[in-house]
Amino acid sequence: MKQKQLEATVRGALLALLPEQGISLPVLAAFQPTKQGRVDDGIYFFPVGRGKRGWQSRKYRDDGAALTATESQINESMYQFQAFVEDDLAAPEQLLASDVLSVVRGLLQSMKFTQAMTAAGIGVQRASDIVTPSFVNDRDNFDFNPNFTVIFTHHRNITQATAHIQQVAPGIHRI
Repeated sequence: MKQKQLEATVRGALLALLPEQGISLPVLAAFQPTKQGRVDDGIYFFPVGRGKRGWQSRKYRDDGAALTATESQINESMYQFQAFVEDDLAAPEQLLASDVLSVVRGLLQSMKFTQAMTAAGIGVQRASDIVTPSFVNDRDNFDFNPNFTVIFTHHRNITQATAHIQQVAPGIHRI
């Protein structure tokens, strides 16, 4: 599975579940090349690491003209999720970024989400704890960036064709 396909599947499943929790924020890929300046309210995610597990499996198929080998490897794609929400001091019931992210973290571990991912060939590992580093924003005020990471597992396949061997001639040669 390729990165764009993985991200579209995760985003689609998350967008389907957020309205059930009363959250209408957009889910966006972070660090887009066209975005400059202040970040809009939303839930952002982006890849932070790649790994692999186990050995490559191999399957061979003889299709007449050649022998086709398909090698499959389970890959781990680690993503960081973060939320930005402008704090409205006049709205005491407002969900702040850390509240939104707690819901997102719960949804990523929910049965509905994991079933949707399993149907798409994606595994969901346990999400990390939410950390909340502070920073000084563009308005020279303190702000927080709550975030967590989660690992999605998926298969990556490589297919190669190899011509059939017509004849093998044994020979011992002096070196």
